[in-house]
Amino acid sequence: MSAITSPIQPRAKKGFWGRREARIAYLFLSPALIYFFLFFALPILADLGMTFFAGVGPLGGGAFNGLDNYARLLTDRVFHQSLLTTFWFMLGAGGSCIVFGLALALLLNRKLRLRIAFRAIIFFPYMTSMVIIALVWSVIYDKQLGILNYLLSLVGIPPVGWLNDPDLALLAIIIVTVWWNTGYNMVLFLAGLQAIPGEFYDAAKVDGAGAIAVFRNITLPLLAPTTFFVLIMTIINMSETFIQPYVMTVGGPANATNLASYYIYNVAFTHLNLGYASAIAFAMFAIVFAITGVLFRWWQTELEY
Repeated sequence: MSAITSPIQPRAKKGFWGRREARIAYLFLSPALIYFFLFFALPILADLGMTFFAGVGPLGGGAFNGLDNYARLLTDRVFHQSLLTTFWFMLGAGGSCIVFGLALALLLNRKLRLRIAFRAIIFFPYMTSMVIIALVWSVIYDKQLGILNYLLSLVGIPPVGWLNDPDLALLAIIIVTVWWNTGYNMVLFLAGLQAIPGEFYDAAKVDGAGAIAVFRNITLPLLAPTTFFVLIMTIINMSETFIQPYVMTVGGPANATNLASYYIYNVAFTHLNLGYASAIAFAMFAIVFAITGVLFRWWQTELEY
């Protein structure tokens, strides 16, 4: 007896690209994908190619010089100084933004009168253009007309050249950056604090735990994901700081505020050496990427729970 075969054969499954829903999805995604390719991916690839040319690059008649731009980074003392200045800036401004942001979040997370108004006031500087803030603070820091020196004169302190003294210029920019960015970190920490279940605090209160013990054993561990996110974003944002030295000090005095981002701009548009500026930019990207990669690895092995 011959085997009976079913007249109904299973249909061949269509591939992912053959589905009607997928075609419609890619149709709607195509504007965003094209935008990303034209204005992000393509410029990055072009900038990477620029690092292998001298001067203004191949379109401007610059000669191909291979890895010479990267080799120059090893002997460029100004670049090394800008890296060190950027490190101190990230440590001072970034660390202060995190500490003050957390402290303000802990304070304004309590049931205080006018806490909504205080949150808005502290967050308001972050909503203001950094160019405007830099111009206003330049007037505040002015040695002759600035209100800061006027207040110091009331207690007998002579005028201080905040933006003209190599020992004070970086500190002055750090203060401006902390004043501008602390509100943003405060909002992030507030969101993290309000996501912590109240049952933990109720149980700690029943056990008679003090405020320090509650912060160390409950708040800080449960706030670790938010703290890690704030840390990563702070490192990235501080490494890209440009407007403050550009508007307030022009990288001076004596390169005291010559952050890496400003040095890249100066090499590219003042000295018209786009190839070397691109090499500096990719070197900074590699450094920040390595730092964040180490932190992510540390997070996965030590802090994740």
